Amino acid sequence: MKETKIRKYIKGLIRNRKYLTTEDIMLYLEKYYNLPISIPSVYYKYKRIIKECRKEVYKERRRKRSQ
Repeated sequence: MKETKIRKYIKGLIRNRKYLTTEDIMLYLEKYYNLPISIPSVYYKYKRIIKECRKEVYKERRRKRSQ
């Protein structure tokens, strides 16, 4: 997937915080990027993106641990 500013931000949140739920990340996006999370289509789009970012970050962690 294309590395956009928001994707980098989401990955940064996932890496640097203990554990954030999807809703916590949504609140950050709403606050700093003014995303209309209350609109269902936007909510589900970013829910999918957060899930993908979480997978990528966890894959990086596994790779680091195995080296």
